[in-house]
Amino acid sequence: MKKLGSVLLATVVLASAGFSQQSSQPQPAGKAGTSSWSVGNTPTPNDIYCSGYLTTEKVSDKLYVTGGHNSPDQTRYAGAADTIFIHGQGIKEGERYQIIRHVQDRNHYELFRGQKAAIRAAGDAYFEMAIVRVTRVQREVGAASFELSCADVMPGDLAIPLVEREAPPFRKITLDRYAPPSGKPQGRIIMAKEFDYIVGTKHKVYLNIGADKGLKPGDYLKATRTYSYSYQDPQDGLSFKASEYEDTQVHPQRLPKGELSVLPRRTLGDMIVLQVHPRSATAMIMTALEGINVGDVVEVMDTSDAQVLPPVLSSFSNAPQPDAAAAVATAMPPRINCTASPTSVHPGESATINCDAASPDNRPLNVTYVANGGKLSSNRNQATLDTTDVAPGPIAVRATAFDDRQLSASTVITVNVEASTPPAPTAQKLMELEFKPASAYVDNRSKAVLDDVALKMQQDPNLNAVLSGSADPGEAPGMALRRAQNAQVYLSQSKGIDAQRIQTKASTEPGRKVDIWTLPAGAQLPPPTAQPPKQDQPK
Repeated sequence: MKKLGSVLLATVVLASAGFSQQSSQPQPAGKAGTSSWSVGNTPTPNDIYCSGYLTTEKVSDKLYVTGGHNSPDQTRYAGAADTIFIHGQGIKEGERYQIIRHVQDRNHYELFRGQKAAIRAAGDAYFEMAIVRVTRVQREVGAASFELSCADVMPGDLAIPLVEREAPPFRKITLDRYAPPSGKPQGRIIMAKEFDYIVGTKHKVYLNIGADKGLKPGDYLKATRTYSYSYQDPQDGLSFKASEYEDTQVHPQRLPKGELSVLPRRTLGDMIVLQVHPRSATAMIMTALEGINVGDVVEVMDTSDAQVLPPVLSSFSNAPQPDAAAAVATAMPPRINCTASPTSVHPGESATINCDAASPDNRPLNVTYVANGGKLSSNRNQATLDTTDVAPGPIAVRATAFDDRQLSASTVITVNVEASTPPAPTAQKLMELEFKPASAYVDNRSKAVLDDVALKMQQDPNLNAVLSGSADPGEAPGMALRRAQNAQVYLSQSKGIDAQRIQTKASTEPGRKVDIWTLPAGAQLPPPTAQPPKQDQPK
C-alpha cells in the first residue's frame, strides 16, 4: 500500500508540475533497445531568483525585515501594494535587496541514508523570498516595496544586496531513457525546495556538487536511478518482496539480486543549473519522465551539440522589456472574490476561506492571506482560520491575488468570533453506598466513600450534595429515607459539612443503596428513570 501511495504521489507531482515534451512522440532511437525524447523548457526570472540554495559561505544577518506598514496586524507581505521595513546600518534609498530566509528541516527522518551529513557538508539552507527596492530611509530603517515576490515575507527574514544573475543558455536536450554512465562528474540530489521528497518539472533541487566539481550555471545534468538502488530502498523495496511470477510457470528463471547491476540504468529526467556555490548547486528540473526523488543520482551531461533556446528574459529587471510597454499599459489586474464558511464561529472553532481568483490575461496567479487575529494556514485558493485562544470580536482576513507582473487585487472577508455560552451546570452522580438487608447502618466501607465526598465539598464551598436512598420491596417502610439520613449525619457530624448543603430523599428505585449526587449551583437532579414492568417468571 505504501508503494502504491508513492506511485500515486509521483503521478500527482508530475501532473501538477506540468510535465511536457517538445515532441510528444519518441524520436528515432540511436541504438536498439533505447528510446530518446527531445525536451526543452525555459526558466523565467521567478525561477532564477526564487530557487534558494545551500552554501558554506557566510551570509550576513546585519539587515533584516522588522515589520511592515500594517504591523502588528499583518505579519506576511507579498503584494505589490505592501511595504516592508528593513532594519540595519548602511541602507540607501533606491538600492535593491533580496529577501532570504535561513531555514532548517524539522523532519528528522532521512530520505536516504546519510542525507543529513550530506546537507551539513553542503552548507546552510536559504530560501529566496522576494526582491525589493528601498524607497525611503529614516535613521536605520528603510521602507521597501516589492519588485518580485516568491513567497510571503515575514519579520525576521534577512535582506542582502541584490546581485543580478545572468540567464544561463537554455538548450534543446535529447534524453536517452537507458543511457549508460558517461564517466562525467556525478553527484546526488540531497534536498529539494520546501523540503519536498518527490519532484517534477519546474521544481528546484539542491545538489551536493558545485564549484568544487567545476559546475557552472547553464550546465545540464540528468537524474538517474539503478534497479539495485530501488531494490535496496526501504520503501520501494517492499514491492519486490512479493512474488513476481505466476503460479502456472514451471521453474521460472530468476535473476539473483546480487546481479541486479546488469539491468540498465534508468534516466529519470534532466535539470539545468541555476546557481553554483562552493560545495553545492541549485538546479531546476526541466523534464521529468517519471517521479524524481531526493537521493537520486545526477550526472553532468555533454550539451555542446544541443541547440540553444532563447530565454524568456535575459535577466531580472524591473524596467519594461522591449515591446512590453504597450502590453503593460493595457494589462488587466486579477480579480478575486472570497467567502467564509461559516461567517460566525465560537473561540476554538475554525472557518474556511474559499477564494475564486482569475486573471483576465490568463497569467499565472498566486494568492496570499493575512489576518488581524487567529492563525491562518493556506493552500492555494483556500485558507483555514483557527480561532483558538482568540477573544470574541471580528477578524478581518485579507486575500490578495497577484500575477507574475505583480499586478494584484485584494478583498477582505470578516469572520465574527462570538462569545461562547457557558454550559448549563449539571448534576453528576459521584458514587453509591451499599447496605445490608433490612439495615441502615453506615459501615466502614461506606464511610470511606463519604470521606471522599466530604473532601470534594470542603474544596468547593459552592458544591452541594443530594443523597438518594433506596430500599428493596419488602423492607420496612421508611428504610430508603433512613439510609440517606444516616449518611447525612455522618457527613455533618463526623466530617463537619454544613447540613444545609446536604439534601436527603427517598428514591422509588429498588435497591439497598444510597446514590450520592453532586449538585453545582443552579443544577437540577435528573428525573428518575422509569423502571420496566416486572415480567412474570414461569413456574
